[in-house]
Amino acid sequence: MAVADDVEATGSDVIAAPLSLRDQRGFTTLFAGATLSRFATEMNSVAVVLFVLAVTHSTHLAGLTVAAATFPTIITGPLVGAWLDGTPHRRTAFLISPVVLLVTCAGFLLGAHHLPGWSFVLLGFIGGLPSPVRTGGFSGLIPTVVPEPILPRAYGLEAASYNIAGVAGPAVAGAIAGTAGSGWAVAAVGIAALAAVAVIAEVPITPGTTIVTPEKLRAALRAGLGLLWRIRPLRAVTVATTMSQGFFGLIVIAFPLFASALGHKRAVGGLLFSVLAVGALAGSVVWTRLAGRFDEERAAYVAMATFGAALIVVAEMPSLTLALIVTAVAGFFEGPLLAATLNLRQRFAPDTLRTQVFTTAASLKIGAFSLGSAAAGAVAGPLGARGLLVVAGVGQLLALGAGLGARAISPRG
Repeated sequence: MAVADDVEATGSDVIAAPLSLRDQRGFTTLFAGATLSRFATEMNSVAVVLFVLAVTHSTHLAGLTVAAATFPTIITGPLVGAWLDGTPHRRTAFLISPVVLLVTCAGFLLGAHHLPGWSFVLLGFIGGLPSPVRTGGFSGLIPTVVPEPILPRAYGLEAASYNIAGVAGPAVAGAIAGTAGSGWAVAAVGIAALAAVAVIAEVPITPGTTIVTPEKLRAALRAGLGLLWRIRPLRAVTVATTMSQGFFGLIVIAFPLFASALGHKRAVGGLLFSVLAVGALAGSVVWTRLAGRFDEERAAYVAMATFGAALIVVAEMPSLTLALIVTAVAGFFEGPLLAATLNLRQRFAPDTLRTQVFTTAASLKIGAFSLGSAAAGAVAGPLGARGLLVVAGVGQLLALGAGLGARAISPRG
């Protein structure tokens, strides 16, 4: 990896060339592999909801399927992260993740009209098991391929990776479902997962050297969870973002229903997801230029409050055009929120616990998201699409208050 090896010497003076992310070839490949894997996952979230709605006509079952795909990460996240920090089989784990998604897509298609509704929930559960690898797992690899001085910029682009996937995934899934049917959207998820396997195979992944015994795994889990609670900024941001994602889970059902309430096909809900991610991508890119100039924790709180307020405004929009514009504005503040949170985690996590901190925090968020998704299916009737969006927005403000409250707790608490 060529970083600061390029120098110019004049006499006894040696001036190091400025570091640039563009020179980090390992990061470029890692970024591409992570983005493709997340693209398939984002496609899957929309495609599966539309598929289950089309086959069963049940919002409750659709919400449960998404919940089953995400909730188990509360348990698997810390375990997978602790294992990835030391195992010599890291590459295998990163390759298996999209393969599992491919297999579950085949299960949805083959069992569409032959299996009972609960089988969709089971398939969602299986497909979600490797989720910690796709999220925190990739994030934890970044310091192994990027020099420390430019890590804040790298994590700004890491947030952009999520947003790029969030832009393209729902848009592609929604477009395919709207033109060819939800079954073809699920098939496209499988194709994307297969492409991710090919790229991830080229990612420079340094294997660990530890034989992970049950005793070492338990010790690592205690150390990682203790770190998340003991370090005040980590504790506060983890509480805030976990609660935030719980309320954000309502949007999985709210966006398709909102599109329908505005006189469009439910598949147009994928477009709302996309413009949210477009705004987040723009916000992440802006943040890469500002990274290091502002305190990450404060920036995360300001972004969370603004994001929540914008979601409330979205609910009041009378037309799809206006809803798309305000949704993009909401996304603009969601991007820096994610980037600041990621960099905050890497700054306080030691090398031996880094991946576990990422996967644990990400899995808590995903687990909360799953609860929100499940609740959305149950309360969509009485609340309606607009009500779901208002609750999601207010929830961001409540999450901010919870984070600040957690920060005020004594370190011994």
